[in-house]
Amino acid sequence: MGRMYIVLSDETERRLRLAVVTVFGGKKGDLSGAIEVALKEWLEKNASEQNITRWMKQQLGNSKKKR
Repeated sequence: MGRMYIVLSDETERRLRLAVVTVFGGKKGDLSGAIEVALKEWLEKNASEQNITRWMKQQLGNSKKKR
């Protein structure tokens, strides 16, 4: 199992923790579980192969413009 350390604004963290307690009850592991569900949904929606390819092409184009 992987570990990630992220930085959130205070307001986002507060809202996330409140939502997790409201929806899941706030038991040990609920925060990680909620974040995993949210990331999986985001990946399914946004991380298709076409979206990733388009993003990579945009990044390559932007880096050439900066030279």
